[in-house]
Amino acid sequence: MLQRERKLQDLIERYRAGGYFPDAAVCVFSGKQILTILTTGSAQEHSVFDVASLTKIATATQILLLVEDGRLSLDGRIADLLPALSPSVFRAYDQVKDITICQLLTHTSPLPAWYPFYTRQQDGFYDILAHVIQVCPKSRGVTYSDLNFMLLGKLLEEVCRLPLQDCLQQHLCIPFGIRDMTYLPGASLPDRLIPSDLGNDIEMRMVRERGLRFDGFRPLGIPAPGTVNDGNANYYFGGVSGHAGIFASVQAYARLCQVYLETDLKGLISAQLEQPDAPGRGLGFQVGMTYPCGCGHTGFTGTSIYLSRSHDVGAVAFTNRLCAAEAGHDMSEFRRALHETVLALYGS
Repeated sequence: MLQRERKLQDLIERYRAGGYFPDAAVCVFSGKQILTILTTGSAQEHSVFDVASLTKIATATQILLLVEDGRLSLDGRIADLLPALSPSVFRAYDQVKDITICQLLTHTSPLPAWYPFYTRQQDGFYDILAHVIQVCPKSRGVTYSDLNFMLLGKLLEEVCRLPLQDCLQQHLCIPFGIRDMTYLPGASLPDRLIPSDLGNDIEMRMVRERGLRFDGFRPLGIPAPGTVNDGNANYYFGGVSGHAGIFASVQAYARLCQVYLETDLKGLISAQLEQPDAPGRGLGFQVGMTYPCGCGHTGFTGTSIYLSRSHDVGAVAFTNRLCAAEAGHDMSEFRRALHETVLALYGS
């Protein structure tokens, strides 16, 4: 092992020993090649993880490509694009009529951060959305919201006239040669799946705190490889949503990030930069100290991506932090240390 790989492996092992996660795979890449892949625990180079909110980057990329093709505009209003949000059928139309695609991508829409849609499984998505908008306080400024990307997923299906899982394959994976990225992985990748959790104990608490009830949670303490951790993606959307649900290998997300490192499309380049009136946010991406000289995103299960176009380098780190003996470690310290180390050792 080369000295720089050893330094990076030592960093990963230090955090694993600290109880942050039992399993991890890390891929470092430039725009043109994979530079190294390091693993620990039971993870292997081609292991497949629940990427959680990194799904949002796949969704955002598809939206941005539709903008590049002229089929959508960042200034386009979501209520004009989704018939289910039209004033004749959506009772909270006044609250959504001015929300743009750009606001959804930058999390600057007035939509609330989260709601357990699965507690009302008998109701349609737009009926629940209208209720949530009417009873929850209006968000201001940047509010990271799963609801933004649920709507963007619905928009993809509407514009492409395909189910979301087919949109992913037809408009992202196949054109860019991305393998091992999919919704609903049970049938296709059964031997390579890393469990993402030991049940939904965190969401169980969140539901109770809101005075709501759901009796369909998975049993606690039992790993379920291939089952989405995110409650809305799993219990309400059947594993397929714009905000969560994708399973992938580190190579798959490295390839997606390479598209951003190498692209000459102005929209994809701009997406990596902080947007006006959206501090800390690109178009889908996060920016800030966690991502030195670049941008990235995180996932609740312990996943993250980082890319620096100016230094032609990036890293994908997949872990299963929710399977740790003391699950729920804040991963911010690990991620920042990893990204700074990658930039120092591999950046051009």
